[in-house]
Amino acid sequence: MLSCTKRGALMHRMLMPILIALLAISGLSPPSFARGMETGDAAVAEQATPAVVNIAIWKFRAGATKNDPPRRVKTYGSGFVIDPSGIIVTNKHVIDGALDIKVIFSDGNQANGKLIAAAAMVDLAVVKVDVGRPLPVLEWGDSEELKVGQGVLAIGNPLGLGLSVSAGIISALNRDIQDTPFDNYIQTDAAINHGNSGGPLVSGNGKVVGVDTALYNPDEAGGFIGIGLAIPSETAKFVVKHLLDPKKPKPGWIGVKLQDLTPDLADALGMRGARGSIVAAIDPGSPASVAQLRPGDILAAIGSAKQSDARAFMRAIVQIPVGQQAKLTVWRDGKQQIVALEVAEWPNIMPQGGMMTHMAAMMIQKMADPGVKLVALTDALRKQYGLDAKQTGAVVVSVEKDCEARDLGIVAGDVVVAVQGQPVSSPDDVKRAAQKAHEQRRPYLAVLVQGKDGARWVSLSMGGEAGT
Repeated sequence: MLSCTKRGALMHRMLMPILIALLAISGLSPPSFARGMETGDAAVAEQATPAVVNIAIWKFRAGATKNDPPRRVKTYGSGFVIDPSGIIVTNKHVIDGALDIKVIFSDGNQANGKLIAAAAMVDLAVVKVDVGRPLPVLEWGDSEELKVGQGVLAIGNPLGLGLSVSAGIISALNRDIQDTPFDNYIQTDAAINHGNSGGPLVSGNGKVVGVDTALYNPDEAGGFIGIGLAIPSETAKFVVKHLLDPKKPKPGWIGVKLQDLTPDLADALGMRGARGSIVAAIDPGSPASVAQLRPGDILAAIGSAKQSDARAFMRAIVQIPVGQQAKLTVWRDGKQQIVALEVAEWPNIMPQGGMMTHMAAMMIQKMADPGVKLVALTDALRKQYGLDAKQTGAVVVSVEKDCEARDLGIVAGDVVVAVQGQPVSSPDDVKRAAQKAHEQRRPYLAVLVQGKDGARWVSLSMGGEAGT
């Protein structure tokens, strides 16, 4: 029985000669749009990929039980350079709780990344690298000009495999995944998997129209099923501009919680056919409270601009300069009125600079488990692992599947012979050295490992310089 793929290929082989023959009879040339699209995609990918980066991050993961120590794990994400000096845009969730940020370029070169700032409410962050030379960049495009059905490319680091490009179309606009009050996601069927987060969604002119951020799958452990989501470039540009300028005022705020005015709600309030957003709550002491807005008020416009939904209204508010007056068109008890209020700074915004999640901040107080089991050397173990009879140190007898030690290439039979330059004669020596490094908040622990290929130094991350 033929699979869908094989059936499609067979049908294609059967139909193409007929199509070409018919076109020849009619005096037309065979269609070239498929080849033109492929050629265009390849040119855009070639132009864009040098400015796209893979990001590798060490983070803490909680132990399997409450009493188990946290485990250092490596996660992957993506980003793209927007300034030759090394300014990189990525997602906030990519670098949340990062102990170490490694930026890998398309040519294989690497650099340490430093977190400059992360947005509090929108999933965006800015990372800086210093490589001593200008870097290729990607320019922002205009997401307001996007059309459903338009071709795009998603570029990033899916599943940590390395830089990859996938093609698709814009499937929908203004998607609300109830992540923030401002959700305005682009939906695409260009493949976005875990690790693509922070990478660019690129249009046919090679410009960034979105920041790949999420994938939808009812199965939390599942992968891409054709629904990827990206933050529009117009939103990203606004947020990144604020993040890069510590003197720039905070986003505008009036202190209202809004929801979309549904036809049923409008009917219930005697406003059949009305469109806008309905006030659900007012923050005490906010500009909205001072202006005496109240739950049940219907907001139809800001100035002369009507807003399509509650999220559009909130996006418009945050972009009004702090201290500037906003005039709202409000419907109350069936009557229209204009309410003027002064836009304030959004309160409780995360400060500029590095940050960690609460869980990571708590776990960093404990010494992390590198994921290896060490035991004292015996003649039996020397024989089992083919070690020299005079070999000293602490021998590795097991390595966890998901841990830093495995990522560093440590395997059973390796022997730890020194830590921080001091000889090791037992597992306790290693524990004491690690504990001392942890208490001193050292970023790394230098470990000399004797393996089958000889001795080599490895650095175990200790979390002493979070976010750098």
